[in-house]
Amino acid sequence: MTCSIRIAVDAMGGEFGPRVTVSALLACLARHLSVTAVVFGDRLSIEAELFSCTDSSLRSRIDVRHTDISVSDHDKPSAVIRTKQSSSMGLAVKAVSEQEADACISAGNTGALMALGLVNLKTLPGISRPAICTTFPTMSGRTYVLDLGANIDCSPEQLHQFAMLGSLTASLLDDIDGPTVGLLNVGKEETKGSDDLKFAASLLENDDSINYGGFLEGDEIFKGATDVVVCDGFGGNIALKTSEGLANMITAMLSGLLSKSWLARMTAGLASRSFKQLIDKLDPAFYNGAYLLGLNGVVVKSHGSASEKAFGHALDVAIEAAERNLPKALAPLLKTKLSKNIVNE
Repeated sequence: MTCSIRIAVDAMGGEFGPRVTVSALLACLARHLSVTAVVFGDRLSIEAELFSCTDSSLRSRIDVRHTDISVSDHDKPSAVIRTKQSSSMGLAVKAVSEQEADACISAGNTGALMALGLVNLKTLPGISRPAICTTFPTMSGRTYVLDLGANIDCSPEQLHQFAMLGSLTASLLDDIDGPTVGLLNVGKEETKGSDDLKFAASLLENDDSINYGGFLEGDEIFKGATDVVVCDGFGGNIALKTSEGLANMITAMLSGLLSKSWLARMTAGLASRSFKQLIDKLDPAFYNGAYLLGLNGVVVKSHGSASEKAFGHALDVAIEAAERNLPKALAPLLKTKLSKNIVNE
């Protein structure tokens, strides 16, 4: 069997470390037979989780690399760059920069992962800062949302760059011709929002390569009003965490209602397939895994509190991006957009 994709995994990242990352990886490799993994972290902890794997062919596709250095949630990105390049996170990113792996994934410190990505991989042409990008479920499918927390404050030019990245990604991954792009704002009116947001809107309006649909409000994200939603990391992260909290609350409320009476349980049983589809649609685990979009290499961020199922989905996201070679596909398209903008100016 020829293995086409190799994933670098920071086993020590997140709240649960190898207990989640390694078990999720084993399940992922069982699903993706052409994928191998190089896993960085404490060898004893990793091997303890691998001990239960009785499939020798599956185990042979995992290369464990020991390091006793890890990045904590309290580490400052600048300190990580100076003193923790040999951490499990740093080595996972370096494996991509040295072309030993096609993608890397971590559930660790977001700021540190961003900093390591910038130092080791650099950015794609015309991109000053990468953005965290993932998909939100909508009434009509899904929409790409960025930035979700990598850049708390964004200049108008950076929001314009995020719009380019999001538009090209939606076009490549979802085969959308001319994806629509909206700017998240406190209202749809042109007079609302900060000066930076208004200037970003003017940049998008004057860019013929972007199908700009104007401002949109938070409730329109889930209506699928646009294929791409652009925002700064502050607003994007609040939208993400709020939507996850709401989804968990609705799921818990539904489960509570169904457990109150035999009639409710019987009704749910009759519609079990539809009920399961609804629960799956609401489950944040199915949307875990976000690209650090704009880096010249595939780096995927998982939630720090991700369960095995959630981390497994983030691994699937990394594999898909690696299979599509997303940064390599985006680079020439970005150059074309930038050259057109220069000519138009």
